[in-house]
Amino acid sequence: MFTILGVPGPQLFGQLLLGLINGAFYAMLSLGLAVIFGMLNIINFAHGALFMMGAFVAWMMLEYLGIGYFPALILAPLVVGAFGMLMERTIIRPL
Repeated sequence: MFTILGVPGPQLFGQLLLGLINGAFYAMLSLGLAVIFGMLNIINFAHGALFMMGAFVAWMMLEYLGIGYFPALILAPLVVGAFGMLMERTIIRPL
């Protein structure tokens, strides 16, 4: 086993991978906010709530509907996207 600056290689690789995953998560969240603001010129404060709603919908699909992990990973954003479209048409657009 090799070490870099006293940190064992597997632990260092795990931390680097975790950092990349967290960075991708933050980038996706902020890019979504930037796209919404760029298209609508409205700051959507519900963006984080919709993101968490997607995680909750995926969990509900896994736990209660018995859908597999990867189908839930595909279906949950579609469900939340449809809800977001409904919210945009009924609440945000009239503003």
